[in-house]
Amino acid sequence: MENLSTNLQDGLLVMVLGMGFVFVFLTIMVIVMDWSSKLIIKLNEIFPEEVVEEKYTKKSAAKDDNEVALAIAVAYAKSKI
Repeated sequence: MENLSTNLQDGLLVMVLGMGFVFVFLTIMVIVMDWSSKLIIKLNEIFPEEVVEEKYTKKSAAKDDNEVALAIAVAYAKSKI
């Protein structure tokens, strides 16, 4: 019985230590992520990124429909063979 209680105490100690290390690590990780976010915001104010506007052209839907219809016809024809 003494061996069982010793094992339970050791297991509880290892569990608490493990949970403590994970909690400390996650706390440090959240703090570092917060600091890095603030640093990136400051750097973006100092060195702003140039915004490149892309010009979009409207594609012809009829051409795409013809290609899709052709692909469907070819697949259907091959499935009959």
